[in-house]
Amino acid sequence: MAGEGRRGVEVIKAEVPAWLAEKFRRYVAERYGLRRGAISRAIVDLIKRELAIAEAEPSDTADSIVGLGLLSDYLWEGEDLVEALRRRSLDVPDRR
Repeated sequence: MAGEGRRGVEVIKAEVPAWLAEKFRRYVAERYGLRRGAISRAIVDLIKRELAIAEAEPSDTADSIVGLGLLSDYLWEGEDLVEALRRRSLDVPDRR
């Protein structure tokens, strides 16, 4: 069985739709290459990324947003915050 003899490794089996599996294999090949273990590495990376988002406590998230605001040189003047952040992240000049 795969993973026997390796400590701290667990085999997880899951059924996914064929179209999704094919799309995932293409994603892995493009991003991780065709080497042995690429699919496992991709799954581990995706799980880590998702759990980091899911495990973040609301106060941690709010603190990090406030911290980014304090570190920024942006001066908020009461405009729609979502639009201001979107413009800032895309580095698009204000169209007004």
